[in-house]
Amino acid sequence: MPSVHAVIMAGGSGTRFWPASRQDRPKQLLPLLDDKPMLQAAVERVADVCPADNVWIVTNPKQKKAIGKLLLDFPVDRILVEPEARDTAPCIAFAMAAIAARDPDATLVVLPADQVVAPVSEFTRMAARARELAADRKTLVTFGVPPRFPATGYGYIELGEPRDDARPRAFAVRSFREKPDAATARRLVDDGGFWWNSGILVFHLDAMQVAMAAHAPDLAAATDRMRRAIAEGRRGQVTRAFKRAPKTSIDYAIMEKAEHLAVVECTAHWDDVGSFPALARVLAGDAHGNHLSLHDGAAATLLESHGNIVYAEGRRTVALFGVEGLVVAAVGDAVLVCPKEQAADLKRLVERLRAEQHTDLL
Repeated sequence: MPSVHAVIMAGGSGTRFWPASRQDRPKQLLPLLDDKPMLQAAVERVADVCPADNVWIVTNPKQKKAIGKLLLDFPVDRILVEPEARDTAPCIAFAMAAIAARDPDATLVVLPADQVVAPVSEFTRMAARARELAADRKTLVTFGVPPRFPATGYGYIELGEPRDDARPRAFAVRSFREKPDAATARRLVDDGGFWWNSGILVFHLDAMQVAMAAHAPDLAAATDRMRRAIAEGRRGQVTRAFKRAPKTSIDYAIMEKAEHLAVVECTAHWDDVGSFPALARVLAGDAHGNHLSLHDGAAATLLESHGNIVYAEGRRTVALFGVEGLVVAAVGDAVLVCPKEQAADLKRLVERLRAEQHTDLL
């Protein structure tokens, strides 16, 4: 049976959590839940999926130091630093190259660092099911989440025929759908044959290499160049090969085109916690629908206030009086106040700060 390696993608910027999230401290490093950074939770999530020596983290240069401080015992040689941001296809290719140089007969479990998947025991069961489907060395497996509401921020997977009668359920994949508008999302959910795309993948190296060769030859070539350069210890060649990989997502490059696909039902609670309002889905609220995420001595006092999200760090008190439907975030040298319905669009605010040369806030 091929060995299993877990690859945690931890290179995102997380601008929708500003001011908590900054360039050197993105969402996956924030203590959004239970004072535990999401990256640490992801490492713990794969503890029963593969040996500790087979866990890898892919990140960027700005975050490597912070990850080292957060995960003091994590081996430096398994923190892969991307030369530049080039989306998920080159990220996964980089990890494949590093693992193939050490263990060419490997099955990979690839997951984003910035998701909630609970309980861990259910994730372990899902991963085992996916590994069984990927054992034929040709099937690429992803996890699909039965939709709880008509989300416009997620891609969707159209289900094909059942693969078998085992549990968790698994289906062939008919198609992938891009993030829809509200009306389309409602139709997909009402149809019943579409699941959210979790972005979690399981595959044997052979299967992904064949799919790359068929559908993304430039990506396949870059992967092979990186593998050879890593095996030979030529760091400069690794960087050059990485930068020649097409800048695109793994879904667009491979998953939407591959012939041998399966989707396993995500039977755990899943949330990508994409912006502050998502905290209302993963944190308990008070009697008035307010949700608080307070850390490192922060406190909050709310009076006649309903349906708000409060995130704060450090010794400070956030007080809300007579307000409704706000996001309030107080971290370090900045405070954010905005309506909840606009919080998913914080990237525009970050772009304004950059245009106004407030680089110290980014």
